[in-house]
Amino acid sequence: MNDRFMAKLMDWRHTSGFSVYNGLRIAPDDVDGQEALAQYIIRSPFSTVKMTYNEQMGTVIYRSKMTYGRNRRNFELFSAVDFIAAITQHIPEKNFQLVRYYGWYSNRMRGDRQKR
Repeated sequence: MNDRFMAKLMDWRHTSGFSVYNGLRIAPDDVDGQEALAQYIIRSPFSTVKMTYNEQMGTVIYRSKMTYGRNRRNFELFSAVDFIAAITQHIPEKNFQLVRYYGWYSNRMRGDRQKR
């Protein structure tokens, strides 16, 4: 990791460093909790089939059929740390609105239908 990249990470507003929330524990007899976790895990934010980890080199190759713009390659090579940084930058802020509804499904249209 170069100094410029490290400076960018340190300037990020979450300056506590990399962390994974593990405050919620699922008890062995909590069937509903286990099912909810399993459903969350199977919807991976990226395809693990496209990912190859080289343990000896500590690198990750991520392959994709998408080639656009100036990047005409169908793969990207990352160090393990850079790969984690790349995928975690897509985690939305808490309460961030991910879905917007337009037309028939918008809040305004639903309100208009309820008034009628």
